[in-house]
Amino acid sequence: MTKSRLFQVFALMVMVAFFVCGQQALAQDVPHHFRVQLMPRVNSDSPVPLNPSPTANLYGVEQAFTATPYPLAPNSDGTDLWPCFGNSSTANPDCPTIGNPSVTFPTGGVALGAPQYVWSLANCNADTNGTSNTSYVSCGQTETWYEDDSGTGNTFDLTYSITATQIQSGSMKYLVDSGTVDFGPNPYGTLSPPADVIIYGDQNLGDWPGATVGPNNANCTADFNYPTAADPAGVLFIIEAKKTCVAPLPGLVTFTATTTVATPIYTKHTTASTCAPAAAPCYTVTYSAVGKKSVMQKWNIWLQ
Repeated sequence: MTKSRLFQVFALMVMVAFFVCGQQALAQDVPHHFRVQLMPRVNSDSPVPLNPSPTANLYGVEQAFTATPYPLAPNSDGTDLWPCFGNSSTANPDCPTIGNPSVTFPTGGVALGAPQYVWSLANCNADTNGTSNTSYVSCGQTETWYEDDSGTGNTFDLTYSITATQIQSGSMKYLVDSGTVDFGPNPYGTLSPPADVIIYGDQNLGDWPGATVGPNNANCTADFNYPTAADPAGVLFIIEAKKTCVAPLPGLVTFTATTTVATPIYTKHTTASTCAPAAAPCYTVTYSAVGKKSVMQKWNIWLQ
């Protein structure tokens, strides 16, 4: 199955809207498509917890490279078949029931792709698996779960980056670098009970035929909606990492995902040379260290 590169974001608590859309698919052709859904939580804390809370931060709870639902068709609303989250009070139309006899797929349940350690090099190598500039052939899904106990408000942006690296001939090479993906204001930091969030994306590895020569080639994502046209941006944007992606080899691959909430600092530029390819005026973005919270999640797979 071929499709565009895809990231998605879900949070597990209560239904709210965030940034680009809620449950519905994002209908535009961009390097990364994002969705957010907050689902009911089984073990909700009392409004005034009697026991102390953890130190304000983001906390990783799980990470994996899992099976992708493709080539199966997506749900009618455009979302992937999985992950899919149960909801006892209002059945999720994408996975309303489970079991035999059938019951409403309950709150706290989730349908996921199976994680693996050993993966097919042939299936995951973007240079040979049929991926091109017009079709993205994924071999799996990256999944990172974290809990937001940061206490941060909407002056903090939620950002995400994920890399896949491999030692080749004694040097570290990049197979994936998403750059810094900025979702806009973080909606999760002040929720009670805390929000459990999953960020996931369909993934293959390395360069592909017809991609531009690096840096920022193929799975090493180039700038998108950046420099921004406004302060605040008001749209998702990606800041390239200026890495060069190469083809994978058999052996160990390390994924590293970093999720951050931090205050963006916009700097205005008025010259065409600085803003290109965006129009002037434009804005570049850095992030303040004051109040910044971050979690890094790292895991390995093996290509065979």
